[in-house]
Amino acid sequence: MSNLIAMSAGKSYISIRGLSSVIALILALSYTKVLGIDKRSILAFIMVSALILTIILTSGISLALRNKPKPDIKDEEFIGYLILVSLMSLIVGIINCLLLFFYSNLKTDIPLPIFIVCFVYSFLASANLGFQDALLALVSIKIATIFDLMTVIIQILSFVFFIQLEQTSLMISVFIAFIFSYALITFATGSIILNTISIKKSMAVSGMRSILQQSKNHHLYGIANGLADRIDRFLVGLLLPISFLAKYALLSSIISFARFLPDSAVKINLLKHHKGERAKRITYGGNEIAFISIIAIILVGLSQGFIYLVFGSEWLLPISVGILFVIQEILRGNYQLKATELLAVGGASEISRISALLIVLSPFLISLGVYLFGIWAVPAAMVIVYIFLTFMVELALRKKLHAC
Repeated sequence: MSNLIAMSAGKSYISIRGLSSVIALILALSYTKVLGIDKRSILAFIMVSALILTIILTSGISLALRNKPKPDIKDEEFIGYLILVSLMSLIVGIINCLLLFFYSNLKTDIPLPIFIVCFVYSFLASANLGFQDALLALVSIKIATIFDLMTVIIQILSFVFFIQLEQTSLMISVFIAFIFSYALITFATGSIILNTISIKKSMAVSGMRSILQQSKNHHLYGIANGLADRIDRFLVGLLLPISFLAKYALLSSIISFARFLPDSAVKINLLKHHKGERAKRITYGGNEIAFISIIAIILVGLSQGFIYLVFGSEWLLPISVGILFVIQEILRGNYQLKATELLAVGGASEISRISALLIVLSPFLISLGVYLFGIWAVPAAMVIVYIFLTFMVELALRKKLHAC
């Protein structure tokens, strides 16, 4: 019966994540159409920078909490984790404003109100992501999926409301919609967690110390896993003319819609490990690879056609960029699943070494590729990185399984 419940929870999680992804994509396409190329580029830079900073500062402590079996997590560790996430989120907001100031001087003048909403958005976006991870660590997957869906529904309703109100600029209206949703869901998530555990002030310091100590083995993997997934947009925003970031963000938003499947699989595998269960190995045969390739080609064609019809030819990037980006997404999902499996069999030290390579190789190859070849070199660089690192993970995984 417990296996049936777990299976049902997993399917429910994937289904709701899929629905959330559809609504989030609709919202992204809506504000992209409304904002135009330059404003969409500024918005993308702020959002990507906030996410990268969140990954750098909180991914290690998040994995440390989620990778532990639930019975082994002490209440003080939950308290310490929430405090650490809140403090790190403040730092995310401050640093992102500094990055926006640099971007403003490098690319285009940005008015002061955007800096204010940048700080509030960055803080709440970081806190919301961290609190959601704590909710998953409590094995509250049903509540987490509902909150995931509620977040994007609130965002799209708030966006429509503020656009109709016409009391703020378009970009600030977008940010307020995100801020409102993150504030509500973060408060609700924090309330559930704090009502589930016992709270004592004396637990805070010891809880923070414990989580920080355990995060050492997970920090590099957490950073690499998220950084490599977002660094492309960040570097496109810095290294290429401002219009390229909006175009790249639009194309990648449409194509990466399908990533909710591998992302959900990774989280479910982590949840199984968290509950002390063994996740099933995922392998790809010729039929699976052929099917994925056909879907990828169709997805690229549909994406390019959709962008041309809805946004216009000025939003199009070369089709080679779309094809390479799809290949990147397929390799990324495969890499994450294998890396999660390696972690589950005790390969934390191996993952740390591979993650260090990912952190170094991805920005280096992207920067070099953009300088030499232009925009198409961005996904091409990540394809090379994921092929190389997946091979390394597979070797380490075979050694671990053979030793067992």
